[in-house]
Amino acid sequence: MPKDNDRGRGAPLETARQLALDALLFLAGDALRITKFLNVTGMEAATLRERARDDETLIAVLEYLLADETLLLVFAANGNHRPAEVAPALERLQREGDMSGGRR
Repeated sequence: MPKDNDRGRGAPLETARQLALDALLFLAGDALRITKFLNVTGMEAATLRERARDDETLIAVLEYLLADETLLLVFAANGNHRPAEVAPALERLQREGDMSGGRR
């Protein structure tokens, strides 16, 4: 049951995190997609593996998807997600995620 303060604020935080993890797995499932992501973000593969569950990384994944509509649509179709779920998930992570860089 959602808390009163969750109403009207988009995806719950854990749902947003799971969507972003699904998106990361989608990117990682294809060498070209993950290479492009790493190149655009400047992140090293080892750093991505180490920080895959950090909110800062998850935010970068969702921002990357939203910047490429075709990629977003392919992700949505392959993962049984709606494209419209991604922006609210990003907003929730940006607003309530742990941006300290530490593990949750």
